[in-house]
Amino acid sequence: MADPNAMKIRDSLGAVLKELSNKSPILGAAIFSVEGLPLVSHFHAGTEEVTVAAMVAGIHAAGEQTVKELRQGDLKSIIIQGDFGTTLVISISPDYILTVTAPENAALGLIFSDAKRTARDARKILHQNV
Repeated sequence: MADPNAMKIRDSLGAVLKELSNKSPILGAAIFSVEGLPLVSHFHAGTEEVTVAAMVAGIHAAGEQTVKELRQGDLKSIIIQGDFGTTLVISISPDYILTVTAPENAALGLIFSDAKRTARDARKILHQNV
């Protein structure tokens, strides 16, 4: 049987992601471990969350190494822009990252602000229940 505290954390984090998707013009959001394991996600059908988690973890690791090498402190976020949309990768804690995808016509400032707020809320949930 699953750990009730872990289920409570996942439910709380899922509610935070659902709130983000209801308030923002995003396509999907997820919280992954920095090792590339999905914790909770709110993506559209057909998104392979395990694959995305592994890719985002690799990008995050490269970003961490870059800021370390350039002596820029701790990694806070990464913005990936493509022709059809933007993906944000935001550090929640040393162990978890938030990934948000948005369409190309979305206001990046709004998405970034909402995603940072969601990362703060997720951090509180994770720290309360550790």
